[in-house]
Parts: sequence; C-alpha cells; structure tokens
Amino acid sequence: MERGNISENFLIKAVGLENTIISGYASVFNIVDSQNDIVQKGAFEDTKPENIKLLWQHDTLKPIGIIKSLYEDDYGLKIEAEINNRILLGKETTELVRQKAIDGLSIGFCAKDFEYDNQGVRLLKKVDLMEISIVTFPANRNAGIINVKKLTEHPINRSLERIEKLLEKLVNLE
Repeated sequence: MERGNISENFLIKAVGLENTIISGYASVFNIVDSQNDIVQKGAFEDTKPENIKLLWQHDTLKPIGIIKSLYEDDYGLKIEAEINNRILLGKETTELVRQKAIDGLSIGFCAKDFEYDNQGVRLLKKVDLMEISIVTFPANRNAGIINVKKLTEHPINRSLERIEKLLEKLVNLE
C-alpha cells in the first residue's frame, strides 16, 4: 500500500553517524599519581593508537570504542577516541560524559624502563601502553576528558535527521 509517493515498506535503518568523539589527556607528565608513579615525557613515544584499547573503568570485558589518535606533547599523552554508541555501554558512557558525571581518563600499562627516586616514587621512562579507560577516579588527578563531540552534530547529519522526521510524518499520513 502506498501513501502519497512514499511506500509503507520504506524503512530508514540508520541516519548518519551516531558515535561520540572525546579528546583529552590520558596521562599528564611529572605528576605523582595515586599509585606513586610519575610518567615522564617520552614514556609513550613508541605507542601506536591501533594497538591500544578503549575500555570502561579498566574492565577488559567492557571495550567501548577505539582510539583514533594519540601523541605526546609537553603536557602529557593527548588522545582522541570514538565511543561506540551502537552498544548500550557506549550510550551510557556518552550520557555520563556529556553530563560531566564522569570525566576521568586513566591508562593501563606495563612498565618497561623505570627507576625510583629517593622518596620511593617510581619514575616511568618507557611503558608498554595496553589500554586507556574512561574512569570515575583517575590515578593521575590531572588526566581527563577535555572535549566531547557527538558525530551527529555535523551539519549534514542534522539535515539527515530532519529528512528522517519528515519522512516519518509522510509515512504516517492517513
């Protein structure tokens, strides 16, 4: 059956991209963290983003997206990551991050090269970075999410959303 020029069988399966991009610092240099570690500049220089997992609260059973880019600057390890909002945990994470209920970032790693200072603080010179997590309480109090952007905020995706609403109205016309 047809209504107007739109078939009743017309179905929109997806409109635009719906993931969320976050950016921030997964680690900040020269800060004594709650684990009594100080990450030094250069500790991540051999790290490749495609080898790092994005997790929820360091839980290896809860991946929530991918790391798009990471690099060291003078302040710390800057990252950009994409949260997968097509999974329930990704949607929940996005909502908590957007609300600013959770804004911490934390790293999971194996220490490759380190020494201890005279106060017993471990100075991390090289690490094998395994994962970056969105967390409630980061070990490094200065590490966290700086920017959140939902990909649907792109103008073309807003236009697609308007088209979808218009098509829904046309299909529902009696």
